Amino acid sequence: MNKLLRNAFLFGGVILVLTIAGYYLNEQVYQKVGLIHDKHEVLQKVSDSLPVQATIFHRKWGTLQVDDEVSLHAFVSYVDRIKQQYEPKQIRTERDEGQAMFSGRIRYLNGNEQTFSLENTFTLGKWSYGPGHETPMLSAMQTQLLSLFYTPEHYAEFIRTSKELTYRIDGVQGSMQDREKGYLVSHIRQASEMKDLVEIKQLLLRKQKPLGSITAFKQDNEMLNERNNLLHMVVYADYVVMEYMGDDNGNSIYLRTELETLLHGMKIGAQSR
Repeated sequence: MNKLLRNAFLFGGVILVLTIAGYYLNEQVYQKVGLIHDKHEVLQKVSDSLPVQATIFHRKWGTLQVDDEVSLHAFVSYVDRIKQQYEPKQIRTERDEGQAMFSGRIRYLNGNEQTFSLENTFTLGKWSYGPGHETPMLSAMQTQLLSLFYTPEHYAEFIRTSKELTYRIDGVQGSMQDREKGYLVSHIRQASEMKDLVEIKQLLLRKQKPLGSITAFKQDNEMLNERNNLLHMVVYADYVVMEYMGDDNGNSIYLRTELETLLHGMKIGAQSR
């Protein structure tokens, strides 16, 4: 009996010691914790860091505005990854944003804006990131930004502002006239992009023979037409494959439109001359 009482007292003593120790530690850890009324500060930081719009300029494609959340998130994700991967370097002299292939502005929720540019380095405001030559990360970001221009409207504008358009149809080559150029611009602008991979695969399985091809040159001097100046179009009976030669990934975009009448007319015109 005495042994049982002794064990009971011992157990109770241990519980008491643990309780006192727990209370003491709790006081030591939490006695300095207080409520901070920082709602305004938190909202301000969110407002400072939340992009709501990006204006992107490409030397060959022109300008577009990005407002949708998906595209903005993809863009900002690349910005964050680049800032994590490369050490920032402060820009000592002011740079001409127009010299870079990509440039533009990011607008935040609080109304503030930051300029950026992208080519062999990425600059954001007064800070530069990257080694000064092309890297997989910088190239991937360029590809992502370039894909935003791959719409019927931007394709049409690229063609409209090109200095020369040439065609090749069954071995017949020539330059397009202004009337033919206008017809092409109108049909490309009204085309619809084919995004269904199953549909595209079915088209490829048909193994249709192209009706011909058209190339748009941004410059009228052939020597100045590097690949960034070239947009190539492979024309089929009811669709056209758009290939921007300045795309390092070689992406092809399929547009649903009918250009057979245009190519037939150009071929007849070339043969009669």
